[in-house]
Amino acid sequence: MPAIVIRLDPEKLEHADLDLRYEIPDQLAQRSAGLIENDGYDYESSSNAMQIYLQTPDLDTALPQVISFLETEHLHGNRLAHAAQVGISESDASAAREFRVVYPPGSSGVIVPPTAP
Repeated sequence: MPAIVIRLDPEKLEHADLDLRYEIPDQLAQRSAGLIENDGYDYESSSNAMQIYLQTPDLDTALPQVISFLETEHLHGNRLAHAAQVGISESDASAAREFRVVYPPGSSGVIVPPTAP
């Protein structure tokens, strides 16, 4: 199943809060009527950035919903879009070696899961 990762940089958050790892996927699942599902989280050891993994059977429909959520929501006093990168993979998050960065606009590169093989 295709996967999405949201990478949040704690240095760019006004109020870094660990509860974001639960609240973001829960709200996305609810707003997408289950199209977007929580697939866990991890932290980068080199930067302490949080990676929130999501899965969806329909990447073309889910991705715009994730990006819209990041651009419009403020959780715990944070403008999420200012601290976020979004990457996609055609395979499950647990099997993905990297996610191609698709957000913010004009970005390129990859997001590598900390526990990638």
